[in-house]
Amino acid sequence: MKNTDQIVSLFKQAHLNNKLSHLYLLSGPKGSGKKKVSFEVASYLLQQDIDVVRRGHINVYFIEPETTTIKVEQIEELQAEFSKTSLVDGYRIFIIDHADTFTIPAANKLLKFLEEPTSTKTVGFLLTTNKERVINTILSRAQNINLPAPTESDLRDKLLSLGVDHFEAEVLPFLDKNIDTLKLLFEDAKIKHLLYVFDGFIETLVNKESIWLYSDKHMNDIKYDKQYLSYFLQLLLVFYLDLFKMATKEPVSLSSFIERYQNYKLPKKKILKNVEQIQELILKLNFNVNLDLAFNELLLNL
Repeated sequence: MKNTDQIVSLFKQAHLNNKLSHLYLLSGPKGSGKKKVSFEVASYLLQQDIDVVRRGHINVYFIEPETTTIKVEQIEELQAEFSKTSLVDGYRIFIIDHADTFTIPAANKLLKFLEEPTSTKTVGFLLTTNKERVINTILSRAQNINLPAPTESDLRDKLLSLGVDHFEAEVLPFLDKNIDTLKLLFEDAKIKHLLYVFDGFIETLVNKESIWLYSDKHMNDIKYDKQYLSYFLQLLLVFYLDLFKMATKEPVSLSSFIERYQNYKLPKKKILKNVEQIQELILKLNFNVNLDLAFNELLLNL
């Protein structure tokens, strides 16, 4: 699978070979770098620093949904803007985020705009996490490029390069796959507290001390908050999956815990049962449940 730098290089090669298309659909999960690729290609084509392009360049037009959809008026504004003579020579680029949210009138207006190009140097990028929901008439007009989600190890390495300590750099990528979001999480005092509590919870578990007492003393601000409880459970799930990997002699995800994994022996059947129960509680968080009761039930079964 190609990373974002390799995909940008392909665009540069296509430009050098005079083989750029007029419309691209960049699809991939959150954090795969769709917007990053579109802005980097725009930066290259316009020969401008990427920060200048991100802040707003006269030849770059960015659209995202108004409330929940991309409306026909937004495409009419794009059409009107590109019908004017630009004050700056060169490529004119439009980027439409969440391309799966077009209304039918907006999609039809975009097709009409594409059929009557105002310049041979117009390039469009449609971005989506839901390619299957993009209207077929638009899908068929675009060159499709799928971007894979970054791996936890890729994100870990990026965080390490930013000066994040090893434990946090290993753990944070299991909370989100967007590097910009991870930077914000790293600076979040509640996340730092969460990681501290998680580390202590695992230590308590491995030492066969009372996780009930530990939870009552350290986790009240976590177990009553769905978002932070979800983060905690995701990390706990990684811990038990790592235990299973140790039992099957596979590489673990959190090398920071390797000594604890070696000291905490559980039968494979019990590990898998715990994994199942954690997954069930994560799903329950999407519904109106008594968080304290649900979490205490999990502790009882661990």
